[in-house]
Amino acid sequence: MNAHCTRLHLFMDGELSESDAEGFRNHLPRCAACEGGLRDLLQLELLAARALSTGAVEAPAAKPEGNNVVALSSWVRRNARVVAPLAMAASLCAIFVPRMMPSDADVPAVVFLENQDARRLEARLSDPRADKHRPYSPMRGPRHGGAELADPAEAGKVTLPLRPLARMEERKDFRGIVAAYVLHGQWQQAQAVLAREPASLARDIDLSVVALQDSRYQDALNLLDPVLRTDPRNPQALWNRAIALRELGQKESAARDFEQVAALGEPGWSDEARKLAGELRPAAR
Repeated sequence: MNAHCTRLHLFMDGELSESDAEGFRNHLPRCAACEGGLRDLLQLELLAARALSTGAVEAPAAKPEGNNVVALSSWVRRNARVVAPLAMAASLCAIFVPRMMPSDADVPAVVFLENQDARRLEARLSDPRADKHRPYSPMRGPRHGGAELADPAEAGKVTLPLRPLARMEERKDFRGIVAAYVLHGQWQQAQAVLAREPASLARDIDLSVVALQDSRYQDALNLLDPVLRTDPRNPQALWNRAIALRELGQKESAARDFEQVAALGEPGWSDEARKLAGELRPAAR
C-alpha cells in the first residue's frame, strides 16, 4: 500500500485536485487492491442510482441531495479511461463465469447485522433473516421521525457489502434488499425498492416500518390493518401495529397486540412483547 491507496474514496467522490486525480489514475492499473475497491464502489453507486431512479414511492420520501444518477454519469464521463477496463472485465465475468443462484449462506452476516449483540430497529421487517431476535438497544443521537439517529461514530463502523447486494438484485430478492437498506439506515433506497415491488402482505409490513421511521403512525396502521385481517396472527404486523398504537397514545390496544405476540411463543420476541405489554398496562389505567 502507498499514499495513493488511501485516496480511493476521495477519488471516487471527486475531492482530489486534478493533478492528484491524474496520479491516482496512473496508479490504478498497477494496484489490484485499488482496482477491486473502485469496482466495488462503482457497483454500489450503480445500485443506488438504479434504486433512486425508479418510480414514485407510496410514502413521501426526503428529497435526495443532488441528482445521484446525473452525478454518477458525470463521474463516469470524467473517468472513462479508468471505468472502461473495469466495465469490460465485469462483462467478461458475466459471460464466462457460470451464474449460480446464491443461497442464504452466500450472504454474509453483516448484511443483516447478525453479528451484532443488539438490534437498533424496534420495528420488525418481513424478511426472516432480518427478524432474528436480539435485545433492543436504541441508537444514540438526536431523535428524528420517532426514531433515534445513529451516533455518527457508530454508524460508520458497519458498511453494506456490495457483492451480496448485487447478487440479491440479480435474483430479485426484494425482501433481502429492503431489509439490508433499512438495517443500514438507507431509508430512501429502501423506499425506492419497495416502490418497484408487486403488492403483497410482506411489502405492506416493510412499508409500515418506513412509516414508523417517519412518525407516520396512522399510515402504518392503514397498512397493517388489512394485513392482520388476512393473517390475524402475523407476528411482524402485530408488533408493528402495537408500536404505532403506542405512539398514538392507544396504550390499551397496543398492550393487547403485544400480548398476542407473546402468546405466539417466539423465542426472544415473546418475552420482550410480554415485558412491553406489562409496561403499557399501568399507563393505560
